[in-house]
Order: sequence, then structure tokens, then C-alpha cells
Amino acid sequence: MGRVPEEVIEKIIDSNDIVDVISEFVPLKRSGRGYMGVCPFHNDKGPSMSVSSEKQLFHCFGCGASGNVIGFIMRIRNLDFIEAVRYLGDRVGIKLERTPDNPEAVREQMLKDKLYEINIEAARFYFRNLFENEKPLNYLLNRNLDGKTIKKFGLGYSLNSWDSLLKYLKLKGYSEKLVYMAGLLSKKESSYYDKFRNRIMFPVFDVKGRVIGFGGRVMDDSKPKYLNSPETPVFVKGTNLYGLNMAIKPRIPESIIIVEGYMDLISLHQHGITNAVASLGTAMTLEQAKLLKRYSKDIYICYDADAAGQAATLRGLDILSSVGCNVMVIMIPRGKDPDEFIRTYGVEEFKKIIKNAIPVIDYRILKAKEGKNLKDATQKTEFVNSVAAIISKLDNEIEIQAYASKTSDETGIDVNSILDQVRKIKQYKVGKNNKRNLNDNVIRINTVVIEPAYKKAERQLLKFSVLNKDYFDYIRNKINPDEFITFHFKKAAKLIFHKQEKGEKFTPNDILKDFHDKTEIDDVSSIFVDDGEKEDEFKVIDDYIKTIKKINIENRINEITLSIKKYEEEKDIIKSAALSQELILLRNKLTML
Repeated sequence: MGRVPEEVIEKIIDSNDIVDVISEFVPLKRSGRGYMGVCPFHNDKGPSMSVSSEKQLFHCFGCGASGNVIGFIMRIRNLDFIEAVRYLGDRVGIKLERTPDNPEAVREQMLKDKLYEINIEAARFYFRNLFENEKPLNYLLNRNLDGKTIKKFGLGYSLNSWDSLLKYLKLKGYSEKLVYMAGLLSKKESSYYDKFRNRIMFPVFDVKGRVIGFGGRVMDDSKPKYLNSPETPVFVKGTNLYGLNMAIKPRIPESIIIVEGYMDLISLHQHGITNAVASLGTAMTLEQAKLLKRYSKDIYICYDADAAGQAATLRGLDILSSVGCNVMVIMIPRGKDPDEFIRTYGVEEFKKIIKNAIPVIDYRILKAKEGKNLKDATQKTEFVNSVAAIISKLDNEIEIQAYASKTSDETGIDVNSILDQVRKIKQYKVGKNNKRNLNDNVIRINTVVIEPAYKKAERQLLKFSVLNKDYFDYIRNKINPDEFITFHFKKAAKLIFHKQEKGEKFTPNDILKDFHDKTEIDDVSSIFVDDGEKEDEFKVIDDYIKTIKKINIENRINEITLSIKKYEEEKDIIKSAALSQELILLRNKLTML
């Protein structure tokens, strides 16, 4: 896709004051020379996030998240580096242009940019039509939507015409072919005509707020009730979630509610339940589940109460659970969808059923019991076997006992018999898994990741290097950047040493602009956070340098030992002897540290 010129990135960073940007997501209060706020990246009771206007950095003392303004946007909006730079560029009116390095990729991006433009123009056209036509506007008002909500979601109306949108966009300079590629026209032989006619229009936004497609709803009983945009270069079905761009504003919510339809989603938002998204009328896909998990692991499913909605719920549970989400099910009375429920009973009643949402296991047991006569021996056995299969997926023995006891009370079947059945199912699964693991030579080990001592040493040495010139001069005379082990700290060391040696003044952003990965940005940002380590500075510096040098020597000893073994097997005495000499020197060096 090309490279963004360094001077453009610098200009965008300089034009976006970190305090102003973070204040759009998190309320900040002045504290000393900086600001403090509640960290949006963990369940902060805080405030524990510090924001420095002077350094143009943020740092959370709770979860360790750190970075400059680009790093913050990457995290809060879940964007990659270029997307975050583009977001901040748009914020201050700086157009992000890349130096082309792949002509095909550049052409592809230019096409997408043009389709985004066309979609925006179409949305404006539909929006204007809505307020110029009484019937569709009254339809929405009669659905209890207010003007503010209509504007927030950019709702519109497609005229009952074969070519009104086509004419409008041609006047704007867009060709029939491009408008067709945007999914807004249909084609018959060589003629183009408007795809959406006499429908309420719902612009579909991606997570960055760009219009990528549309949904159109009829105002009567004609079919199809909903008509959605076809797939285009900017709209791929099953990879987006309607309303997600609004659900994550101004900050990412702790949990997300997923509903089926456009109106369900809009109704929830209008009534203050803004952590809701919709699955765009499709069954939950793996891509949508992964997208949801990027923003929250706690997901509430609230599909319609009809048979199709409940079947979609079961599919959604499997997919969401497979990507590691914690799923709860909101139970709506039969025959209702969220929009109908709120219009009938009010939002407070809806909030009650959210509070009464049930875990996945309870929902599966409820569905297993549905339609079964527990007085019938066969149906009772089927139900108990289903429950045993469901709870066998649990790891917590107390939970298993509780569900088994409850099922025993309901059915009169001895709890030990139910637990025996659970154990048999578990043993069968373990046997299958063991066999699969043996066949695949897979060994799974649960490990706790602890930061290596050398990584802490690298971080602290770089902290001292930017604190003052005396520390830097002392460090430079004892270690060079190539001795750093962690790749991004080695890169940071080279940048910092170069600037310090030339006597250049630099800011954290002068270093951070060369790092594009979230983890790297976190690590390198922490260099500029004062952790209060001030006692016996030079002794501490010596200890950190020893730690790094020791690891480097040990790594080299391991390499040489392997090489000696190889040369001995090959009977290459000369090379083996030379390495043996080096090995002796290294071991002596190690004991001297």
C-alpha cells in the first residue's frame, strides 16, 4: 500500500495534542504537571492513567499501557498504525498520502476511496429525501424514533423512482460503472437503474465511521422486507457489525449486546443502551465474533424470540464461545424482538431482562428441556443425557455438582447417576483428545509469562540514557546498542545513542514514530516514564549492564557448544579447536562479571 512519508507522520503527531485527543474519550483532571484519568484499557477504579502534555505521552500505572497519541488511538479504536495515523490526520484535516511502492495496491486503494465518496453522497441524497417526503418520515416517527436518532444514524429514503439516485450521482461526476460497483445500481442488459426504491434507508458504517453499504426496508408488507447492498470492494458481508462504530464511542464498553435487526439496534441506542450492535441480518459469522472480541470479551446475545431467532442464538453461542467470549443470553418473551419489547413495555423493563440474562449453560439446558414431557421415561432420559453432555464441558466440579443436583430435583433421577454419566462423557472426550494429541505429537503446557531480567535491564538502561547526559555517557562507555537483546529495545537504543552522541534534543515522539506495533509502542513508551529509581544510580546501571552482557555470553556459549559438537561429528579438528579456545575465554569472561 505504500509508505507514509516520515514528515507527514511527524506533522500529524505535532498537530494532535495528546491531552486534547484523550479528552475526547476519557475525562482528564489536572494533577501536578500533567493530567490523570480513568484508564479505558482495563477495569480501572482509578484514576490510574497519567497523561503528560510536556512529553506527549500517556501511561497507565494499573495495566501498563503506554504510548504517544498514535499508540492511544491504536488501542482505543483497535486500529493498526496506518489506520491510527489516518484517523488523526482526518481529525486535523491532514490528508494521508502514501509514497506508492505497488501500483496495483495504489489503484485498489484509489478505487475504494472513490466508492467511499459515492456512498457518502448516496447517504446524503437519501437523508435529504427523507425530510422532503412526509410518508417515510412519519413511518419512522410512528416507530417512536426522534429526529436526533434519525440524524445520528443518517436514516434516509430512496425515492420510488428507477433513476433518481443515478441522475444525482452522475451530476456529481460519478460514472454509471462506479456507482454500480458501489452496489447502488442494478443492471439489465446494458441499462443501469436504482437498486433501492421506495425504501427506508439505513447507511452501514464500518468501525472507522465510513459508509460501506446500505440496508433498505419497505414500509408495507411487500417482499423482500429488507434489501441489503451486495458485496463490493468496501463491503464484505459477515465481516462488519451495524452500529459498532457508535457502540465504541466515546470509549470501549465493558460488554456488548448483539441484536438482529437495524431497528432493534437503533431503538436500544435511542433509549440510552449504546453498547449494542447488530449482525446485519445475517447469522453470526466467525469474522464477526473475532471483531466483537477485539472490543469486549463479555457478549450478550439478544436475538428475536421466534424459532429462527432462537436457532440463530444457538449458532451464535457456539461461534462466540469458540473465540473465547464470555456469553450471556437475554431472554425476550416469545413473539417479541427488542424494538417491539421496548415500545410495548419500556426501556426500564428491558434493562431488567438484561440483568436477568442467563449463562450459556443455563440457556442450553433450557432449550434441551423445551417441548419435553418429563413424566415420560424416554423423554426424561433424553433430557438428562442432554444435560450431562452440556455440563460435561464445564471444568469446575462445584458447578457440575450444582447443575446435576438441580436436574436431579427436576427429574427425580439420582444425582450420582447423572454425575456418572458426566464422567463417562468426559473420559470419552479425554480419550479422543489424548489420541489426537499423540497422533499430532502435540504437548500442551500452561505457562505463566514472566518478563526476562534482561528485558527489564534494557528498559531501565534506556530510561537512564534519556534522563541526563551523565548517565548516557556512563552507559555508552560500557555497552553498545548491538548488545541489546530485545529487537525493539535494540532499535530504540540505536536511535537514542545516535541522538545523544550528536547532542540533538529529542522528544519521546521522535523515537516512537519509528515503532508501529502496539506491544513495541508500550515497551518503548515506558522508557520515558519516570519510575522513581534514583538511589545508587551507577551501581544499578552496572547491575543492568552485567545482566545483559551475561545473557549475551551465555547465548554465545550455547551456540559454540552446538557448533563444536557438529564439527566433532564431522571430524573437523581445526574448527573445533578454535571454538574450544573461544569457549574457554567466554567462560572466564562470565566468571569475571
